[in-house]
Amino acid sequence: MTSTHWRVRAAALLSLGAFGVHQLRYLTAYGEGSRRELALQGHGYLAVVGPLIAVVVILALAEFALRLIGARRARSAATPVPGFGRLWAGATLLLLLAFGVQESVEGAVASGHPGGLAAILGGGGWMAVPLAVAVGFFVALALRVASHALELAARPNARVRLPVPSTGLRLSFEPALRAGRTLALHLGGRGPPVVSAV
Repeated sequence: MTSTHWRVRAAALLSLGAFGVHQLRYLTAYGEGSRRELALQGHGYLAVVGPLIAVVVILALAEFALRLIGARRARSAATPVPGFGRLWAGATLLLLLAFGVQESVEGAVASGHPGGLAAILGGGGWMAVPLAVAVGFFVALALRVASHALELAARPNARVRLPVPSTGLRLSFEPALRAGRTLALHLGGRGPPVVSAV
C-alpha cells in the first residue's frame, strides 16, 4: 500500500467530516430552525456538495474493500500510517481550517451570511471546536483501523479471534487457503483409486 492510498481515504473522510462539522454546528446552534437558518445564510450549494461527498466516500470505501480483498495476493509491505495522536490532531486542525475557510468564503459571498470574524464565531460558531475534536477522533480511528485491517489481511496465516463476552468461548476464523497453496501443501482431498478393467 503506498502512502497515496491512505491519503485518499483520509481526504474522503475529512471531506465528510468537514461537511458534518458544518451541519452539526448549525444544528447545535439553531436546533430545529437550523434548516431555515442555513437557507437564510446562503448555504443552498450544500444540497449539491452533500451528494458529491457521499459519492467520494463510497468510492474510497470500494477502493479499500478491493485493497483488503487483494491484500494477501499483493504481499506488499503496508505503508505506515501516522500514530493515532498525530492523526487525531491533524484531522482536528484540518477540520477547523476547513470550517474557518468555508464560513469566511460564505461571509464574503452570501448576502445573508455574517462576514469577518462573526462568520466563524458568531451564532454558536465556537461549537465547531468541540465538534472538530470529536469528528477528528473518528476520522483518526477509522484510518488506524483500516491500516490495521490491511496489515492483518496481508499476513499469510492471518487468524482473527473473536472472544464471546458472555460465555468466555472463543470463535476462530481462518481465511480459506487458495487452491494452488492447498495442493502444494498436500491438503487437498485424494481421489478414488483407478479401477482397471482387465
